[in-house]
Amino acid sequence: MNVERQTVTGLKWGTTTKLLTQATSWCVTLVVIRLLVPADYGLMALNAVVMSIFASVAELGLGASLIQARNPTRIDLARVGGALILMNGGCALVVCLGAPLFADAFGQPDLQRIVQVSSAQFILAALAAVPESLAYREMRFKWLAAADIAAGVVASALTLVLAVSGFGVWALVIGNLVGMAVRTVMLIAGGKMVRPDFSLRGMGQYLRFGGAWTASRFAWQLTYQADVLIAGRFLSQEAVGLYSVAVQLANLPLQKTMSILNQVAFPAIARLQDELPRMRRRLLDAIRLLGFGTTPALWGLCAVAPEFVAIVLGKQWGTVALPLQAVALVAPLRIASGIFSTAMSGLGRADISLANNLVSLVVFALAGLCGVRWGAEGLAGAYAVAVVISFVLNFPRSSRVLGISSRQLYAACRSSLISGLVMMAVVACARLAVRDLFEIIRLPALVALGAVAYLGTSSVLDRAVWTDAKKLVAALRAPASVA
Repeated sequence: MNVERQTVTGLKWGTTTKLLTQATSWCVTLVVIRLLVPADYGLMALNAVVMSIFASVAELGLGASLIQARNPTRIDLARVGGALILMNGGCALVVCLGAPLFADAFGQPDLQRIVQVSSAQFILAALAAVPESLAYREMRFKWLAAADIAAGVVASALTLVLAVSGFGVWALVIGNLVGMAVRTVMLIAGGKMVRPDFSLRGMGQYLRFGGAWTASRFAWQLTYQADVLIAGRFLSQEAVGLYSVAVQLANLPLQKTMSILNQVAFPAIARLQDELPRMRRRLLDAIRLLGFGTTPALWGLCAVAPEFVAIVLGKQWGTVALPLQAVALVAPLRIASGIFSTAMSGLGRADISLANNLVSLVVFALAGLCGVRWGAEGLAGAYAVAVVISFVLNFPRSSRVLGISSRQLYAACRSSLISGLVMMAVVACARLAVRDLFEIIRLPALVALGAVAYLGTSSVLDRAVWTDAKKLVAALRAPASVA
């Protein structure tokens, strides 16, 4: 089976997994948001910042290095596994012991126990890393999909039960941890396990790539957690919760799309690293189709945010609409940035990703410090500005490595961008005409009008995208080889 076919197979299982789990997860998320208060999500956002920053260094990029490496031996696997246990165990200990300091830094005493309990995720990650990396390397997407489905369903169900039972923020903490535990058990049970070897001899190539990867991921985590770090220091717990929920909702399509893409694209590009023209064509095709599918969801959410918040989230979340719009508006640029970052890592150029992330870190930090003066709304506006500035500054560097010009990128995105702008204009005008209707009637009416405007404009500007989308759907529906 060639790389393209394996990539389509991966997309099939990845998409199937996300459709099955996210149909449940999104519904549960929206119900849980109504059950909890902004302060609960503020605590969880601060905990996520601590966990994600340490998680970016705990793996030392060794899992990614196994996927990118050409011919890892069994001894290599054993030594990578040993190093992962040492690194993740050390991070778990540091996070657990440092929990009082993190709680003091944010002025949130309740954060201490949450961080300490959540530190168990590092142990789970260490145990799952090698079998997971080998599965991605071998493109065993069906098996990985089964683990994701089980973990997602268990985590969503448990979170909902605990939220209904009045556990507050602990519903989020425990649900997330148990979901990770289920996935780890399945990965170990069905994967290729090796006995860990704690020697570092012969690890040079993995540590070099992993070191650059880790520095890049650490800078990336700081960049996209800078807003919450700044909010936690200068805003109230409730304001942090409002802002974090806005970012979470606006980025839901982004996160799930990018998780599928990264899982599939990274090993695929690693296999095509010696065939750059072929890789470049496939990358532009992916950007075009991805823009066609995600732009209406992201900009559609931006267009109907006031009605969506009022109906779905409830009155206690009323002020989240404006931050939600600001974050959703720039989400397509984040998708493009994520695709480029994945491609460069697949080519072994983690150094370029590191440079881009360091530039973005400076931009996001400065923007956040300016925007936080105006509360959650100001911080969301600063986030949007930072995404645009970072993309403009980083694209030339990425372009040189990938051989993709700004003209080629625009050609791939033109139809979806123009169609999205038409859709938002139609929704804005239609809102004036139906403003006297109840919100529960106005929302579906605006969604329907926006969908017609987007699909109609896309058909005029790029009829071929429908043919390409049908081909992709047909490929996804075709019987996939068992992995």
